[in-house]
Amino acid sequence: MARGFEMVSNAKRFYSTLCVRSWVRGIQTIERHANLVLMLVGVALLYCGTTELAHAGSGSMKDACDKVLQLVEGAFGALVAAVAGVAAIVAAAMGGFKMAWTLFVISIGSFILRFSVSLFNGQCGSGSGG
Repeated sequence: MARGFEMVSNAKRFYSTLCVRSWVRGIQTIERHANLVLMLVGVALLYCGTTELAHAGSGSMKDACDKVLQLVEGAFGALVAAVAGVAAIVAAAMGGFKMAWTLFVISIGSFILRFSVSLFNGQCGSGSGG
């Protein structure tokens, strides 16, 4: 009876040690090759992602893109342009000329966004601006 208990105890200890060692070895391998693992996960996500997932309800990617562009060209775009313009003036007054130019580009970006999006993505942004 003691012999059977000892065998079960040894098997349990062996299994526990095996699990801990394999876990530690797996973590070390992932840490050692983290960049490769992240690259493979990214490639897998890009490969598995399909355009069918971009369709929201009965709409399409073009409809969603046009709605976003309408939002940016509308009141929200005007708000962003006004805030960035005021911030550019304040930044220039404080001597941050690089920041002022960056904010200036942001303030006019909403007006040329549809053109630049339609330039790089023919499906999106080619509709009317309203």
